[in-house]
Amino acid sequence: MEQEEKKKLNIIAIADNSDYGTSAIRYGGILAAIFKASLTVISNFSFSKNNIQNKDICNEQIEIANQLIQNNIEVFLLSNPFTPDNIYSYGDETNSIMFVIGVQRKGKDSLFNLKKARRFIKPSRLPVMTVGLKLPDSNVFRHVMLPLDINRQHKEKALWAGYFSRFYHAKVHVLYATYKDSLLKQKVKDNIDFTKKLYQNLEIDYELHDFGREIDDIDRFSIFYAPEINASLTVVMMTAFYTIIDYIFGPKENALIANDEGLPVLCINEREDLYVLCT
Repeated sequence: MEQEEKKKLNIIAIADNSDYGTSAIRYGGILAAIFKASLTVISNFSFSKNNIQNKDICNEQIEIANQLIQNNIEVFLLSNPFTPDNIYSYGDETNSIMFVIGVQRKGKDSLFNLKKARRFIKPSRLPVMTVGLKLPDSNVFRHVMLPLDINRQHKEKALWAGYFSRFYHAKVHVLYATYKDSLLKQKVKDNIDFTKKLYQNLEIDYELHDFGREIDDIDRFSIFYAPEINASLTVVMMTAFYTIIDYIFGPKENALIANDEGLPVLCINEREDLYVLCT
């Protein structure tokens, strides 16, 4: 029996006519090159089918798409209307591995603000990369951060950080804090031991960063630490179940998505059917 041809991967960038939409396309193109994938640009997205208007991709973004095509990246420009349910289904049908969205923390220049970004990410089985206006440079994604804490749900997070090493020879920087409490210290150690074993088996290039002290939010800390190691991505898990504190003050990812430093964030949901690459 002949071996079935492996289906090509796809990246989906959701773009409005703002600079945030342009940034999403630029990052989407780089991700397509890294993962040897096609890029689909969706320019007509709304959370409600009643609010969808005809929106074509702007000339600047068409020019970027043409540049990607000239560099042998297959690009699809879709102007037909999409709602979240439509786009999640489209992602499944097209072997898509990731969504890319440009997020403006406050204001109305972008399709996605912080609240709408969380609303889009929460139901997605695909990872969602959020980007700001900081444009990618020639070294983007060469250094990726994997912040580890006491939570157990780190397998998928570690896998996704590792893909950038397997596909792009990036270095994964594993960040963790030291706790005085013996139980918390053991939980962190278990996560580190798991990640080390996984990365050694997969031949992932990684480096451990022990900060030797307690850190309240290692994910948020990674945003500030990025310049120290020239990192251009942090990988985080979304809050699975909101507490009363989350409802009042917002979940911890509020401090990460659309951060002031403009650092891209790969957001992963805790769910059994989360998309993982078969490599």
